[in-house]
Amino acid sequence: MYPSLAAAKAAVIAIGEEIATYGLPSGICPIVFAFTGSGNVSQGAQEIFKLLPHTFVDAEKLPELSAGKSLPPHHQSTRRAFQLYGCVVTSKDMVAPKDPNRCFDKADYYAHPEYYRPVFHERIAPYASAIVNCMYWERRFPRLLSIDQLQQLMKNGCPLVGISDITCDIGGSIEFVNKSTSIERPFFRYDTSTNLYHDDMEGDGVICLAVDILPTEFSREFVAMR
Repeated sequence: MYPSLAAAKAAVIAIGEEIATYGLPSGICPIVFAFTGSGNVSQGAQEIFKLLPHTFVDAEKLPELSAGKSLPPHHQSTRRAFQLYGCVVTSKDMVAPKDPNRCFDKADYYAHPEYYRPVFHERIAPYASAIVNCMYWERRFPRLLSIDQLQQLMKNGCPLVGISDITCDIGGSIEFVNKSTSIERPFFRYDTSTNLYHDDMEGDGVICLAVDILPTEFSREFVAMR
């Protein structure tokens, strides 16, 4: 817990200074944060992320960024990494037309989502270390990530460690999020191999933050800013 936004930012900056000074082990890099959406929620999450040493990359560059990780161990770089990577993911990176002869059109997608299929699990998730879900979603749209897709990704060695579901739509765009969490116990662990949920952080699986009242944490500061 932090007493203020300034204190929280200072803690993040301190972590960033350690990364910039000592680096991160090459075996867990590149560490990629995928931010879904480009609205106020996503911009706020990115504001905190930008306090860390970072570079933003376009979605189509993710395979190239992660290419070195798939090399045999004796060909991989042993150098430490001194930054994180961010990727802002919008609807064009999440879905594709079912008709291969058509191109993505945002207005058409919003009007007729049934003409589109999900591709986030193919284009983005295989390269993401953390997903920060900030987008608006309705049930008429394809899910960002289904349980089956997530389970298959983890079987294939996906580097995903955690998901921060700021939108906290239960059973929504990220299907396995089946409950909200509290400020006191903000995380749960989902084991994709057993399809079981755990409150402890020890063991295999994906760590998830799903606090539905997260915006209220800084309400006092927002009032003071008026």
